[in-house]
Amino acid sequence: MNSTLFSRNFKFSYDFTPEIAGGLEHYRSVGPAAGFDPISQKQQQIVPAIDRSLAPRREISFGLGDGVTGAADHEIAKFILGYRFNF
Repeated sequence: MNSTLFSRNFKFSYDFTPEIAGGLEHYRSVGPAAGFDPISQKQQQIVPAIDRSLAPRREISFGLGDGVTGAADHEIAKFILGYRFNF
């Protein structure tokens, strides 16, 4: 059984200041990569988000969103602490 999910996500954002950006995130899951779910089980969520740079290599992102399909979770909260690596 293949449990690998295929997910397509994207984000549009605008830098209001050098430290603060706002944007719209779209998350979509269509099911296992070996065979997509039926349309009734596909999930899509829209999340307006705010990103804040805390230091040159650290950031925080948070948002409240909603599922736009029947199979999706509704009333979503996301919170991410990020660290930028230099390779």
